[in-house]
Amino acid sequence: MSLEPMAWVAALALSSSFVVYEGGRRADIDERTALAPKALYKMIGSSQTKLQIVDVRPDPSKNFEDTHVPGALPFPDCDLGKTPAGAKGRIVASIPTIVVSAEGDPKLFQKCAAFFTSARNLDGGLEAWIDANLPEDSGEYIPPKPSAGGGCL
Repeated sequence: MSLEPMAWVAALALSSSFVVYEGGRRADIDERTALAPKALYKMIGSSQTKLQIVDVRPDPSKNFEDTHVPGALPFPDCDLGKTPAGAKGRIVASIPTIVVSAEGDPKLFQKCAAFFTSARNLDGGLEAWIDANLPEDSGEYIPPKPSAGGGCL
């Protein structure tokens, strides 16, 4: 048997391992790098980007209902026990997630990042979103109707 096919298989395996390694490094860098509000706004506008936004500010009846990033799910303090009933089943740990706190609190983000497979912090939190004059939503969280096709953005 020729060594050539074995060499190609070895080369393919080696290059595949580099791709996997680089992908893991990229994910790690992304998680450690906060996302700018305008970059999130562009992601929301892209129909090809699947993500969920969680608003982790405490007391959703006060904070979330006053103002939040459009499409955000209330997830106070990253605690399912404090999450409104309608949002509990919609928060999925395996979906890429953007964590929105009041000011981009890194400690709260670390707590939340442990819950999700892939998470990024909104740089400056909701305060930076508002300062960038980006659209806001308000009101109590109401899950979309099944016929609306709601879910991730």
